[in-house]
Amino acid sequence: MKLKNVIILSAVTLFILLLILPYLLQPFEVPLNTFFKVSNIDYAEGNFTCIVFISWYGCPYGATDSWILYAFLSHYGKISFNISYSDPNDIYPNTPAIIFLNFTPKSFIHFKFLYLYNRYLNATANGTIVNNFVYYGLEMIKTEFPQFYPYVREYITEKWASGSFFQPVAYMGNPPHIPTFIIISDKKGTYMLIGHIVSPSYFSEYNATYLLKNYNDLSFIQEGVNILEEYIG
Repeated sequence: MKLKNVIILSAVTLFILLLILPYLLQPFEVPLNTFFKVSNIDYAEGNFTCIVFISWYGCPYGATDSWILYAFLSHYGKISFNISYSDPNDIYPNTPAIIFLNFTPKSFIHFKFLYLYNRYLNATANGTIVNNFVYYGLEMIKTEFPQFYPYVREYITEKWASGSFFQPVAYMGNPPHIPTFIIISDKKGTYMLIGHIVSPSYFSEYNATYLLKNYNDLSFIQEGVNILEEYIG
């Protein structure tokens, strides 16, 4: 074989090896915008289902998830909330959002929530300036939901996210931060979704007033509710 061909073949082999090596070292990528199982443990215990929603005030994914959760939870308890809109500078600007204030259960569904950052992702939810949004978010979750903290740390800050080019989802945003996610835990085990249940693009033509009056009649919201129900024991 001519030296030139050997050099070309070696270069191609090296390129392919460099391309696939990261997947050989860490073959699992964390899926986004879909539920995946993280444990067989039932953290709710008994005959309860625990739903945890972590987001920030300006997240468009959190905004769309909030309507799915509102439509679902309205059958299982009393919800108090405010209306807001997502970051006007984000990829899906001014998406209408339910900001949860309290949930009083009237059934087996227990719902908890936590907002980490403000609308513009330049401070915490209460307006405090911090240097590291990822570290701050992890510490808040560790304090409020210690049972779920190991999964957040692993799947959001350590393992690579699907389509991220070899980086965790926490470092895909600018600035890096803990993204919106949902955890459901009951006798089926513990599941996690990072991102949105249905795309924010479906909400672009609606305002909050319309959504509040018509959420039960919008097919994409009901589709999201049906997805949630698949993971309820």
